[in-house]
Amino acid sequence: MLAACGLCACQAPVVALPPALPAPDAAARLLAQIRAEIGDAPCSRDDQCRTLPIGAKACGGPAAWWAWSEVNARGDRLQAWARKLEDVERERQARAGLLSTCTIVPDPGASCGGQRCVLNARGAAR
Repeated sequence: MLAACGLCACQAPVVALPPALPAPDAAARLLAQIRAEIGDAPCSRDDQCRTLPIGAKACGGPAAWWAWSEVNARGDRLQAWARKLEDVERERQARAGLLSTCTIVPDPGASCGGQRCVLNARGAAR
């Protein structure tokens, strides 16, 4: 009888584990995929250039914008990876209780400059 009780005392209690966190390098992996897809963002006209929201501010909205070109990049891939990156960053921020400035990072738009898509200068009208 004592032997049976001794076994019970040695068993670890059952504890529910928290949901799995994304790998610490999930954001870095997504950023690398996005950068690789964007490449040099070649263009010959402004209408080939687009912008992509990157990351997430804790208060809402993207942390930055990147220019990309329809000439060499697939928009559907970029959008999917950008949404996943936003989710990963929002989850990390929520778990860490992070705050950010509540300033909005507006989409600056993109244009073709030097045969490459670039973000427009702040306040530039195109």
